[in-house]
Amino acid sequence: MRAFIAIDMPTLVLRQLTAAQRQLSQQLRVQQLDRCVRWTPAGNLHLTLRFLGEIDDVQQRTLAQSLAQIAARHARLTLFARGVGCFPNARRPSVIWCGLQGDLAALSRLQAEVEVAAQSAGLPAEVKPFTPHLTIGRLQRSATSAQLQAVGAAAHVAAMPGRLEEATPTVDELLLMRSELTPSGSIYTRLGVFTLQAA
Repeated sequence: MRAFIAIDMPTLVLRQLTAAQRQLSQQLRVQQLDRCVRWTPAGNLHLTLRFLGEIDDVQQRTLAQSLAQIAARHARLTLFARGVGCFPNARRPSVIWCGLQGDLAALSRLQAEVEVAAQSAGLPAEVKPFTPHLTIGRLQRSATSAQLQAVGAAAHVAAMPGRLEEATPTVDELLLMRSELTPSGSIYTRLGVFTLQAA
């Protein structure tokens, strides 16, 4: 099965992300570019800590045991969405993302332990450095070079909505997820939920 390890975003952060999607979509519609982007549904917005690829049942059980131990060692995280950008760059974007602010040092320590767990389950080491972000949209493959540049320019100057209320958004679960690719988009299923419970 195709799987990954992630954390879901608190409701407040989801509001920030969907507000950013709406704002950018409206800007692109004015330029007749809104059809160049496939926006991530709110239910699929998450922070990937480690994409695993294909794993078997033995690896799933091994990872579940490791993630339970990791979650027990880590406390809840406070995270806010911050900034909009593009991968690989604004001149020829393939992904539009939002960054994060908050307990980033603790998040990096959590992700490092997740990486060790993935390698202990027999998966190859991740070669790309961890860059915490949430994918809010993907560019259509049919988009022309000029359209890509225009979307990238719009994303580059997009403003991330600020903190929408005074509540503190906390992340308290580590997730092992299954990903099924379908013509209408990815379907995600929780294989394991592990509560961050350190004091």
